[in-house]
Amino acid sequence: MAWALARRCDELGVDLIQNCEVTGFQLDRGRVTGVQTSRGRIAAGKVGLAAAGHSSVLAELAGFRLPIQSHPLQALVSELFEPVHPTVVMSNHVHVYVSQAHKGELVLGAGVDSYNGYGQRGAFHVIEEQMAAAVELFPMFARAHVLRTWGGIVDTTFDASPIISDTPVDELYVNCGWGTGGFKGTPASGLTFAHTIATGKAHPLNEPFALDRFETGQLIDEHGAAAVAH
Repeated sequence: MAWALARRCDELGVDLIQNCEVTGFQLDRGRVTGVQTSRGRIAAGKVGLAAAGHSSVLAELAGFRLPIQSHPLQALVSELFEPVHPTVVMSNHVHVYVSQAHKGELVLGAGVDSYNGYGQRGAFHVIEEQMAAAVELFPMFARAHVLRTWGGIVDTTFDASPIISDTPVDELYVNCGWGTGGFKGTPASGLTFAHTIATGKAHPLNEPFALDRFETGQLIDEHGAAAVAH
């Protein structure tokens, strides 16, 4: 996947700089003029901020706050199995999702850890509870052995819907708050975010997902549609 992304960026004439940490923003009278990184300054007329669980950290470097919370999210895979599970099952009742990768591993996950944090490890009791839930749904999975676990950081908003919007800093745009479902929304997210950055105006599809909805009170009443408990 990384090779394909790098090749596509090369075809489009886009530079993809790896292992380059953003340490701050260059501002001039309320307008962003560049990004400060661990490899030096990058001048820019417009900047798109899409940093998932660290979006609020970077926003504070630019001088404003985002209404999001960051939580650890854990997942795990089992040892290889013959194909037995050709779909994705998600249960809000016992709260677990189970699918099977093409190579044969069972992929399992649960909800976010209840505390706020940036630690990419999570808590053991969450793994224990999601395994118990998976076995309740599929008793045969009790014979599966855990191969590896990992944790990431997800950003969640108060109405469980993303933010694709301009910000209080001119020419600085943000795409965040996707929680645990961001990957599935990537095509629409990319299209609407690119339109917003290029034109300076929201695409009709992301107009309701503006940052100022948390000031006006026009929140998006689709918390239950997120299909996961945030």
